[in-house]
Amino acid sequence: MANYRGGCLCGHIRYSSSAMPIRPHFCSCRMCQQWSGAPVVAWVDFPRESLTFDGLGSEPAFFRSSAMARRGFCPKCGGTICAVEDGSDKICVTIATLDDPDVIVPEARSFPNSAPSWLRVEAIAGAVVAKS
Repeated sequence: MANYRGGCLCGHIRYSSSAMPIRPHFCSCRMCQQWSGAPVVAWVDFPRESLTFDGLGSEPAFFRSSAMARRGFCPKCGGTICAVEDGSDKICVTIATLDDPDVIVPEARSFPNSAPSWLRVEAIAGAVVAKS
């Protein structure tokens, strides 16, 4: 079983999970765009109870981004880390914050019509890759 580790830009917030990743996908919704400053964000879910924040900064700071969700970020460097929907048993982390972002490949897209017209993104069905 693979162990997934990652963290923010400055390393103050670190996380890990040994659970199987769920629903790796690209999202181009306006909320993700404005939050990240990028035209698309790559996400993957992990069971909430499997993901531990184990860096010096403990858990990320959270911003309520909608009536049903909060976005996590590092209070020191501002690095984007995760999103949590109220009542969900999953936590969604940005694939780019993984120590090895090549281990998980997005296989779906959310809100493709919100992406800028010049953006070309292709999800690869069934392409979740786990390196041990």
